[in-house]
Amino acid sequence: MVSASPLSFRADDLDALVFDIGGVFVVPHHEPVGAHLRDAGFDAPHGEEHYHRAHYRAVHALTTSEGSDEADPAFWRVYHRAYVEVLGLRDAELGEAARALGRLFGTTSGLWRQLVPDNIAAFARLAAAWPVAIVSNNDGTAEQQMVDFGVCQVGSGPLPSAAIVVDSGSIGIRKPDPAIFAPALEALGTAAARPLYVGDTVHADVRGARAAGMPVVQIDPYGHHGDHDHDRVVSLVELADHLGAPPLSTVDTPSGSASTNWS
Repeated sequence: MVSASPLSFRADDLDALVFDIGGVFVVPHHEPVGAHLRDAGFDAPHGEEHYHRAHYRAVHALTTSEGSDEADPAFWRVYHRAYVEVLGLRDAELGEAARALGRLFGTTSGLWRQLVPDNIAAFARLAAAWPVAIVSNNDGTAEQQMVDFGVCQVGSGPLPSAAIVVDSGSIGIRKPDPAIFAPALEALGTAAARPLYVGDTVHADVRGARAAGMPVVQIDPYGHHGDHDHDRVVSLVELADHLGAPPLSTVDTPSGSASTNWS
């Protein structure tokens, strides 16, 4: 992973933190994705590192594409082609492999479950120091996902506590529509300029948060967005260190948050 540019915000600038889910705490799981591609006749690699890289490279492809409508299948075809390209498939295979991947994503639920353990552990550090909330383009199950992934729950419990989990599938509003952030701001009791939003995409997260008047930082582990003017970090660990969150040794972290270092 690479270091991003110095961040423009300080801990004193913020009174809360709001997080996306996909690309922050989880990415598509390498096992079903790889198995599906191999079953379709493609020489897809084993090992989660390849698929971690593939997601973030595909996110960058979305940034540089002309589209931004997540309801448009053509928008996601850009993601699928960039994703399989990173997996090292032959050029002649990329089109069909991308179509195979699109079929998998279109018909299979539960793909977004490959944990990013360092980010989950760093979230616990951040949640120990700031009120937190979740805002995600999702399918109506985001609140349960946060429990299942060992990230947080709303209210008291064994995990870090979130003020609210806002799920586009439940409220019918999707990022980048700034209205999706309103329930989180209300639950946190803060004005838009004070909570930092953390996500992995430009089309939904950076543009949506900016439209809502919120500062935003992008998770960009491989430095794909170095030519953009928004704040970026390689991980939540970098963010927690920058903000002076308490060290991991002093924080009760969720089980299963062992370190994973992709480079």
